[in-house]
Amino acid sequence: MKTSVAAALLALVMTAVSGAAHPPTLSTGWALSPAQLERVKAGGVIAEGEVAQDKAAADVRAAIQIAVPPEQVFRTLTDCAQALKFVPHLKRCNVLDTAGDGSWQNVEQVVDYGWLAPRAEYVFHADYQRFERISFSHLRGDFHENQGTWEFRALNGGKATLVVYQARVVPAFFVPRWLMRSMIKRDLPDLMHGLRSRAEAGIPTGR
Repeated sequence: MKTSVAAALLALVMTAVSGAAHPPTLSTGWALSPAQLERVKAGGVIAEGEVAQDKAAADVRAAIQIAVPPEQVFRTLTDCAQALKFVPHLKRCNVLDTAGDGSWQNVEQVVDYGWLAPRAEYVFHADYQRFERISFSHLRGDFHENQGTWEFRALNGGKATLVVYQARVVPAFFVPRWLMRSMIKRDLPDLMHGLRSRAEAGIPTGR
């Protein structure tokens, strides 16, 4: 089974976007504003975060609406072959261990930013609530922290999905703060747009 959570480096319990009376609140407390909800409904992507002042650490959040059911988004996101096509800077993706019932996996990934930052190799643990939520946490490798969630909410009678990503990333190597800010500004939207394109293309997956 060649599957993996895509982009742990950039690594929902949320009310439906359409017709929501109040900004939906995520399971970890992040609420989309009315303006953000309108942007997501119109096909835009929300990508934001904060970079720490005293160390290379970032907290990131992103949301997007995808015009396929949660199952298709989940399968796209957890397929290593697919991840290598749309995750920025991802060079290797391998599943090391898988639960017999498919409820979790340990995944190895390698990302390479070229001359901008050291090549990073790491392993993370992913817990799956199939088609609803993915939680990942750092096991070993070139991070002090690498944890977060992907959450999925069916919209439009199950024909579309609201996807929300949240993560905290603390590399174990030096990364310039300007590069981390660039990741939030450029790579995070690229990740979400890439996920939407691949999922909506309906590429078959092995999971």
